Amino acid sequence: MALNSSGPISLIGSITGQSIAKELSLSQTAQLSLFDSSVRTLLGRASGQISLFDGYGKSSSFVFNQTISSDTTNYNLKSAAIAAGWDQTVPLVATITINSSIYVYSTSTGSYAFDTGSSFYTGSTLALINNGTILGRGGDGGQGAFYNSGTDSIVGANRNGTTAGPAFIARYAISVTNNGTIGGGGGGGGGSGLTIY
Repeated sequence: MALNSSGPISLIGSITGQSIAKELSLSQTAQLSLFDSSVRTLLGRASGQISLFDGYGKSSSFVFNQTISSDTTNYNLKSAAIAAGWDQTVPLVATITINSSIYVYSTSTGSYAFDTGSSFYTGSTLALINNGTILGRGGDGGQGAFYNSGTDSIVGANRNGTTAGPAFIARYAISVTNNGTIGGGGGGGGGSGLTIY
């Protein structure tokens, strides 16, 4: 939430409910001064003159709402929030919505299709609303044996397919509403053998 962009602002509890104490998650009866470092940080006035009106529109958190409306690879929530302007010095309040029929997927079995990222500012809250598909990469198929007519010999042997990759990792607490599908990729099929008659 942010302080109102016009009208009255109070330091502590007020009739309108817009107060600096509330924005700082403090008691509405807290002992608070305009010169407190937390207030100066919120109002963007590190030193010098300061006024309650410096608080217009200010927030003690960074709100990040993103809707993923086209197929996306290797999504990292923290990186997306930083790209949107979050400076990591205040809590992040993020809600990510994946639209219906949209795929968020991984391009490698060693990476995640959706990764929250880690090391968020204390008090950050993350939410995911998945109406689409979050999908890990499938494993590669195994190599099959083959016949080399030049040497009249069977070369190699059939091999197993490789393991698949994961779809989702929560490195920080996140609320997930899953109306779609979240699934790891399937393992690759084994290579075929070779029979010569």
